[in-house]
Amino acid sequence: MHGVLDGLTDAELGRLCLRSPAPGYPDEERHVGECLGVLMDEECEHYRFADRDLTLLESAAKERRQ
Repeated sequence: MHGVLDGLTDAELGRLCLRSPAPGYPDEERHVGECLGVLMDEECEHYRFADRDLTLLESAAKERRQ
């Protein structure tokens, strides 16, 4: 991901994405920078939930061992 982000210019971040992200999404203009922002937000949320769930699982496993 660093390689992709490091190589982007302002012009590339402002480029319009011509395809909808998935079936069912409305046809509307989206800039590359906006799309990357959504991806990063999603990645942060997935990490937050995984970290929370792993902590709960580790805690439950520790309690079972005692």
